Amino acid sequence: MKNFAWIPLAISTSLLAGADRDCAPKPAASCNADACCRMHCLGPEKYGVNAPVNPITCDGDFAITLAGLFWNSHQSALEYAINTQVINTDDERFYLIDAQYKSPEFKWDFGFKFGLGYNTTCDGWDVGVLWTRYDGKATSHNEAETSDNQTLLTLWSDNKLIDLDPGEPSFAFDIDTQWKLSLNFVDIALGRKYWNSHRVALRPHIGLRISFVNQRFDIDHAGGVVTTPFPQSPENNEVRLKNDFSGAGIRAGMDGEWNVGCGFSFFGNFALSLNNGRFKVHHDESSRAAVAPFDKTKLLETKSSFKATRLFSDLGLGVQYSTLLHNCDYGFTVALGWEQHLLLDMNQMWRVVPRQGSVSSEDNNIYHQRHGDLSTQGFTLTVVFDF
Repeated sequence: MKNFAWIPLAISTSLLAGADRDCAPKPAASCNADACCRMHCLGPEKYGVNAPVNPITCDGDFAITLAGLFWNSHQSALEYAINTQVINTDDERFYLIDAQYKSPEFKWDFGFKFGLGYNTTCDGWDVGVLWTRYDGKATSHNEAETSDNQTLLTLWSDNKLIDLDPGEPSFAFDIDTQWKLSLNFVDIALGRKYWNSHRVALRPHIGLRISFVNQRFDIDHAGGVVTTPFPQSPENNEVRLKNDFSGAGIRAGMDGEWNVGCGFSFFGNFALSLNNGRFKVHHDESSRAAVAPFDKTKLLETKSSFKATRLFSDLGLGVQYSTLLHNCDYGFTVALGWEQHLLLDMNQMWRVVPRQGSVSSEDNNIYHQRHGDLSTQGFTLTVVFDF
């Protein structure tokens, strides 16, 4: 049976040109009919243990993989405001009453995978490359109910240039957010799929992952102290954050397949990768007049670039159907599974925290990185054609 998630993709046919002639099947594999009137290949040779599964078309074959993704993504540590009640007290202290953190609402969206590979007759080794592309997003809109004495405390805005008492929290009455994710993985792998028992096939693999993970987080504040320091000149506050990572590193894992008969099977795949790369983080904040001529004033602009290594994990579970066509000349596999991917410590965006009790307005704030994890999960429908 063909493994759906790691269908090898051909890097270069030059690898085959220099292959040893002894790699040819000895004797040539035969195709056999099973009880379901399907055709299946026993492999290029009959081994006592760990007999290879590939190539499934009884000869060296190329494989094309197409997959449609319907995933949901989530980036932790993106809380952008605290919704709380305003309490006036004689000691002029600020209290959080019935407070709730506000985070963006993450949406489901589509993506794809595309791969090319080659299954050799050399002991069943395979080689290939797989491209994964997914774009995620999250949005939110919150309004403070002033009639209920509610307000929104901002968590990302630099308020040291606003005419506030030192350490006084800034607030808004209306906040819009938009988060976007652009994720690209290119996985190059070398593996071997073999029979571990009469019905269980395993495929260890090792290779390289190249990753590009870009995030954008936009926050727009309106109303309140943070955006209207002077009533006669109302302003809207804009915070623009970028968090880009590009890297490469070793990836290794194990794919498993449990055949239940008539071409159907359950699969479970797991892999880990360490990506060493570079983060580029940008925090840009400005205020824009809410009335003509809509003048824009820069409040804060910071940039950071540094190298780091991040751990990625991949998990897939599902069911698939495989068969051979036209006297074993072609192979066909269709699979439906659930995938989960975890990218540790990917949120490096800078957040602004007011320093309570500060005397100087020039050191009113503390700036720190959030260190949140990025995850994607959802359904994957895969079709593989071998020829």
